Amino acid sequence: MLDEFAEFLDKNSRCTWVHWNMRDINYGFQAIEHRHRVLGGTQSSPLPEERKFDLARALINIYGIHYVGHPRLESIIKLNHITNRSFLNGQQEAEAFEKGAFVKLHQSTLRKVDILANLLERTLQGSLKTNATFWKTRGIHPKAIIELITEHWLWSIIAVISTVAGIASLFF
Repeated sequence: MLDEFAEFLDKNSRCTWVHWNMRDINYGFQAIEHRHRVLGGTQSSPLPEERKFDLARALINIYGIHYVGHPRLESIIKLNHITNRSFLNGQQEAEAFEKGAFVKLHQSTLRKVDILANLLERTLQGSLKTNATFWKTRGIHPKAIIELITEHWLWSIIAVISTVAGIASLFF
């Protein structure tokens, strides 16, 4: 299986690989590559970092750290009413593996691929539901709006006219 994956990876190395938290040696592309090497497999070259897109990290960058509760993947699925039929969490996957329930594992993997595609599509369309505030989602903060308004040249004219009108009202 790892030989087939390495071959597939080599053939598709120019693609961008969307993933969820697969960024370290414990759980990620490095772990797969390491396991493949230990078992005697060869791969022409590891997948370049610029070809990996961590959707989990991207959602934090877009919506902030509190965009959804933990566990994030399961919470964002629920919040967006995405079906989780056949979805297994990490513990359930380990139990399925121990029991030899490989069909269940395969179905869970396919479900997760579909979920990631769904989340990415909704993110790109701007329709992903999160717990992020309106301001955080759009990168706008009320303080920034006030600063923008007060630094505008029109604001200076309004301030001068208001000051002159206030002084004039003292004399008339």
